[in-house]
Amino acid sequence: MASSGTTSAISYSASGVIRLGRPTVRTTFQSVSTVLPPPGRSAAETLADAVGVVAAWLSKKYPVSPAALTASNRTFTAEEHGQAIDIVTIPEDGRWSARLVQPDAPYKARSAVPGRTWTTEIALARDGGSVRCALRVLCASLPYGNAPIAMTRPRVLLDLASRFTVTDVRPLDGMPWALQTEADLTKLYAILVDPRRTVPVYLLTQPDSYRLGINVKEYLLDAEQLAQKLQGFGVVATMPKALNSLWTKMVGKTWSAFMGAVRTYRPRLNFEQDSPTNHPLALAERVLAFDRDGVIAEDGFTAFLVEQAYVYAATKVVDWRPCLFYADALQRDAELARSRAKDDGDWKQLYEREIAALKERAEEAEGLATSYAQDVDAITNQLEGANEENHKLSVYIDTLRAQLEAKNGQSPDAAVTFPDNYDDLPQWVDKNLTGRLLLHARAVRGLKDASYEDVELVYKALLALANEYRSMRLRTADDEAPKVAWERKLGELELKYEGSITRERAGEQGEMYFVKYPLGSGTNRFLDMHLRKGKTKDDKLCLAIYFFWDEDRRLVVVGWLPGHLDNRLT
Repeated sequence: MASSGTTSAISYSASGVIRLGRPTVRTTFQSVSTVLPPPGRSAAETLADAVGVVAAWLSKKYPVSPAALTASNRTFTAEEHGQAIDIVTIPEDGRWSARLVQPDAPYKARSAVPGRTWTTEIALARDGGSVRCALRVLCASLPYGNAPIAMTRPRVLLDLASRFTVTDVRPLDGMPWALQTEADLTKLYAILVDPRRTVPVYLLTQPDSYRLGINVKEYLLDAEQLAQKLQGFGVVATMPKALNSLWTKMVGKTWSAFMGAVRTYRPRLNFEQDSPTNHPLALAERVLAFDRDGVIAEDGFTAFLVEQAYVYAATKVVDWRPCLFYADALQRDAELARSRAKDDGDWKQLYEREIAALKERAEEAEGLATSYAQDVDAITNQLEGANEENHKLSVYIDTLRAQLEAKNGQSPDAAVTFPDNYDDLPQWVDKNLTGRLLLHARAVRGLKDASYEDVELVYKALLALANEYRSMRLRTADDEAPKVAWERKLGELELKYEGSITRERAGEQGEMYFVKYPLGSGTNRFLDMHLRKGKTKDDKLCLAIYFFWDEDRRLVVVGWLPGHLDNRLT
């Protein structure tokens, strides 16, 4: 294949030897799950059975019999014309690892990509009374092998699921989970917040044909088809209209889904600290209007969800323990062999074997590290560009607001109306205060139990923070007008503005006075200020809004409202 890319990718030494350059390694699939023993089978027997299933799959990919792959030898290696199988068995630990390396091959209408190699790694390990199964696929491409990488799910995962009950908190059986009762919603909630979950949950909600103005199916997406496409790395659940209000009551409107919407709840979900946007919601109208490279509506959106599931599976952080992939298993086996050695001759040979295992592990880690570094650089550049663009947009919006106020003689916020309930507050903030005030996920979560009676005052207080308070924070040193306007607004609303609590006292309350910010990060930010009204302990009569100022993004971050947080006095 002659091209400018090919010419630049290959270099020639003085002796005429072609140097192809270092390959780029990409992780294209990851999965970790639990294999439950069938009735009457132990974990050790289930491990042996699972090894048999994997060996049968490997024998279809490489010309070697399953019996040879499951022999009792601790290691097995076979190599033939660019293809290789390597196996390590560690009976002392109850571990088994296999690595399959193959060149790219034609698939359906796609031609093979020269210079591209696929590595599939499978690791099994006893884990208490069950067996853990880890699966990882790596794609290595030489510089000239730059065709797009197709992400696929190894068939062996389905083979295991057809023989055993394979779970990731919930069985990965390729069937949709039909939610029918409040008890089912309780189970769904427990699964969503379970820290052991590694796969997304896709919640399909029943649409309202009358509201949409068209006749639609029971669910916009084909739940059975989607569940089959996502088997092994996603769970599909369906929720009828009758459960909408119960689910919204459980998680809050911002985290809910209803009327045909599709919600993706990703792993490590924390309702109080995560941004809802990290768990995407697609309304029914978006699903019906979706266009994916000419594939429209429901089919296009299904293809989009599957594509995003593959991307997430390839990039997520995975805890592989107690499984060991081949390079690590090889090192572990060498360590165990050395511990059993008796004479110096054995020790020398086993040290050399262990060094070789460490070298192989280091080479694998180096390839992955280079790939990760490239990804981090790309994401960092994108983030820096997005932050710069957001800053420019923020300044531009402020300029437009000032021009509009100068032209009309009144603030653009003069026409803002206030709902009479807390359910609409997150959406109201998004509509009216975006770019000026952020309602943290923990604050949104707290609204579920809000009881302060003067609901309108809460809305007015947030508007004052987004307008007068923010203007005061952005003022120049010699401009006193914004400060005066802020103090006047406090008097008008009869609100007190002061520090919330000292850091020392806040520490006595755990993380109550801290929120994770930016959303989804592990960084704690102190809610150092608050607005309040009333001194009684009755939350119906006493208002408190806790917040801090984000200097970089030029906005107010509200972390809790409308009730008081505990301190040693209350």
